[in-house]
Amino acid sequence: MKSMKFTASLMACLLLLASCGQDTQTITEPSGGDTSAIIEEIQEEMAPEYIVDEEVSLAETVYGGTISITENVASGKKVYQKNGSSIDVSNASQGYVMVKQTGVSKRLKVQIVKDDKKYNYDLNNNGTYEAFPLQMGEGSYKIRIMQNKEGNTYFELYSATIDVKFDQVNAPFLCPSQYVNYNSNSAAVKKAFDLCVNAKTDVEKLTAIYSWIISNVKYDTQKAATVQTSYLPNVDDTLNTKKGICFDYAALMAAMLRSQGIPTKLICGTVSAADLNHAWNEVYLEGQGWVTVRIYFKGSEWERMDATFAASGGANIEQYIGNGSNYTSLRVY
Repeated sequence: MKSMKFTASLMACLLLLASCGQDTQTITEPSGGDTSAIIEEIQEEMAPEYIVDEEVSLAETVYGGTISITENVASGKKVYQKNGSSIDVSNASQGYVMVKQTGVSKRLKVQIVKDDKKYNYDLNNNGTYEAFPLQMGEGSYKIRIMQNKEGNTYFELYSATIDVKFDQVNAPFLCPSQYVNYNSNSAAVKKAFDLCVNAKTDVEKLTAIYSWIISNVKYDTQKAATVQTSYLPNVDDTLNTKKGICFDYAALMAAMLRSQGIPTKLICGTVSAADLNHAWNEVYLEGQGWVTVRIYFKGSEWERMDATFAASGGANIEQYIGNGSNYTSLRVY
């Protein structure tokens, strides 16, 4: 038996943000950001000691090897198509769309626009579907498939405009997507079910998953120094190697919690007055709303510390975290 306590906080690290663009346009990130992320401390009384027997596999025993979770599906019930472009919006009410492009060898992007906001993603050119979230709320969305012309300039191949109404308010943060990519066969999902075998509440599930991640996954300094701008997290690689950067931590936690039915955001932005690039999570808890675990900065580097920080001697944490104004949320996935 292995005893794990909710006693540490997520580590931050270098994060390279994706680029963005328009019609025939140069892809660049917009300036500024949303500073409305709720920064709250998950108090120790919310997280009692949680015991996990790692010899017991819930996925293999209780569920007989079969796990039922929300997965991305291009069902073909409602698809916009033209000249090799396909935009499947059959499950938009569940918070995502599926997009693919065939017959193009040049670099591709998907741009998703709602009102004055836009998100841009790389799209594979091997003709297979990828899932993209509709995280900007209900309303009218424009989904665009963009092809590289030269340099950072892209032009539109095809687009579709849809009206979106969710089956549940937090739908985009309960399913997989390109940045939080998993399915029922993912090792990360099976591990989440194993960790939560005795959990009765969302807080207990959060405790078990969070505790395992911060106790087992180490910060990968070399990866942080060499990671490319097009990097996408692989949650199973992070689980298996037990190493990662902040992007990996946030993606793994989001995947594991979403598989347990807990709405979880992966947020990219900056932290502290030095505007250090960072990725973190916000988790939705009934009665509290969206909460973020504390992150502790010491000197010139990020370190994993106690989630309640007082127990770990982080007396000067307030000058970095304060009331949350040092956190700037730029992109939410």
